[in-house]
Amino acid sequence: MHLAAGGQVVLGEKRPGDAVLPPDLTADLRQWGAVAASIRGIEVRPEQQDIVSRRGRQLAGRVSDVLGRPVEYVDPLTGGVDLVHGRTTEPIPLVPPHPEEPTPWATGLVVAAFFAVLAAIGDITLSRAFGEAFGLLWIPANVLVVGGLAPSLWLIRRLPFWRWIGLGTAVGLGVAWVVLLLGQFL
Repeated sequence: MHLAAGGQVVLGEKRPGDAVLPPDLTADLRQWGAVAASIRGIEVRPEQQDIVSRRGRQLAGRVSDVLGRPVEYVDPLTGGVDLVHGRTTEPIPLVPPHPEEPTPWATGLVVAAFFAVLAAIGDITLSRAFGEAFGLLWIPANVLVVGGLAPSLWLIRRLPFWRWIGLGTAVGLGVAWVVLLLGQFL
């Protein structure tokens, strides 16, 4: 794919079985050819050259997608030649950035137990104080506390260290609810 005189884009040899370019791609090639021809031979900033060259490579990639084969792209401003391949149709394999480490169950469960006790004691203490002052309004207040913490606890569930704190806090809040409800209604 190169730029001929007058801004005409020439795709090179036509092979049997090559697909016809869609009208929008043809229009984009004409527009790019006109812009590239208008700035060829005049002094332009490097950023402008880069934009025209990058757009030409993008269009060569689209042409390659339609034709199903690599396209040779000749940069109209620098004269550089690139072999442009279209997008791959296969999914990009996801490789883990580093190997998974073993789960530190002993340390994690100790941290979770500590935060479970801390959350349970804190929630029970505050709910009882709120209940003495305002009666059964401790229930909606506690629902708001749990509802406010739930999104944060859900988000940290996959972080290596923070998942233990989230697990402990969730268990502590659950235990606090059981203790508070048993204390209220028994």
